[in-house]
Amino acid sequence: MQATIELDLLSAVMMLFAIALASRSVQSNPRNRWYILSACSLLVLLGTELFAYQVADVGNANQIFFHRATNVLGFSLSPVVCFFLLKFIGYFSFRKHSPLLMLPLIVNAMFSLASYWTGWFFFVDEQNIYRRGTFFFVTTTITLFYYALCILYLIRSLTRYESSDRVLLICILITPLLGLLFQLMFPWVLTLWPGIALSLLLFYLFFLEQRYSIDTLTGLRNRTVFMRDILDLQHSRKDAASIVVLDVNFLKQANDTWGHKAGDEVLVHASALIERCFRGLGKVYRVGGDEFAVISTRNDNNDVERALSLLDAQIQMANTGRTIPLSLASGFSWCETCIDNLFNTYIAADNAMYRNKEAMKRRLSHE
Repeated sequence: MQATIELDLLSAVMMLFAIALASRSVQSNPRNRWYILSACSLLVLLGTELFAYQVADVGNANQIFFHRATNVLGFSLSPVVCFFLLKFIGYFSFRKHSPLLMLPLIVNAMFSLASYWTGWFFFVDEQNIYRRGTFFFVTTTITLFYYALCILYLIRSLTRYESSDRVLLICILITPLLGLLFQLMFPWVLTLWPGIALSLLLFYLFFLEQRYSIDTLTGLRNRTVFMRDILDLQHSRKDAASIVVLDVNFLKQANDTWGHKAGDEVLVHASALIERCFRGLGKVYRVGGDEFAVISTRNDNNDVERALSLLDAQIQMANTGRTIPLSLASGFSWCETCIDNLFNTYIAADNAMYRNKEAMKRRLSHE
């Protein structure tokens, strides 16, 4: 037990440190609110675990109420930690699914509260002895469900990261699983929540470092990475490559009419469609306020044309249900070799995009 208490105290210190870090940039990075909620939930959960040790004296009837109430809170909060972590990690994908995603939390909380009297999740008898209930596994299953969603989202987004970052991210992911495995092997040392605490801290440090390469609004690679990739390919790649430049039309009008929050939603929706249509074809970047780019190393530029056609169809479909219509101007250019030529290809694609933008404006003026 002493080892578990020491691990919980160390984990609490890590969470306080992580909360302090995340709070410093919450205004510029709203997704940090979800991280802070996850860390705070874990901090309270660690507190309930530590408090439970103090009210678990066998035969002390005066502590039964506190022992049961502490377990109600602990079982209720267990999945909440991973739910908030999911909202932080999948900030760009899970914002519209909160009601459905919260259903397991509500069910777990109701069962946890009922367990005070029924013993479904846990049972503290008249001798103040704790026992697992028949449905003890439900809370663990729901917690693992949310953590599995975190893993699935990160696996799906691994292509955004460099190979070295992917290895680091996978190591962070398996840290709680190693804690769970260690706890199963040595049940007297509870290492699951300390493992999650360590993973939470590492997640934040990882995403903090990624802010230098990832656009905080859309989750795409930023202009710094785009220019770096162009220079790297221009110095090393002898084969063909294509660059696509896309620009959101009428964004200023959307900001002026509906506000900047609505304008941000247009950019997020546009980035999601672009990434979906070019998935597996190339890397997608946000290179300016309303400008995106794609670098494709496919040898067949027909693939780019098909992706652009798919993007046009997706935009038309999306606009049937949108208040603010989405419109994108695009242009692309292709080179047979990247050596000393890819930056010129980018300039050509950018010029092609502006010609397309002017053509779209002329067409609208004649309608």
